[in-house]
Amino acid sequence: MPSPSPSPLEELLGREASGGYESALFKLPSKQRTALDLRIEQGFSYQEVADAVGCPSANAARMLVARALKDLAGRMTSARQRERT
Repeated sequence: MPSPSPSPLEELLGREASGGYESALFKLPSKQRTALDLRIEQGFSYQEVADAVGCPSANAARMLVARALKDLAGRMTSARQRERT
């Protein structure tokens, strides 16, 4: 049976890096994780993300996603550094 098609994220990151992404993603707070999934994986607009996670505005959802991406990048960088040592 053929393997499932890679997600757009897996294509962008590559399968190995996507494992690190998944690990770091699940360490984020639930609201950040949900916002990232809706925006990046599902393609929701910021207003749709705001409505789904209870943010007061599309701009608040944009800031939530931006903070989540920053936190995610930091966690992934830390994990890579630990792997090298």
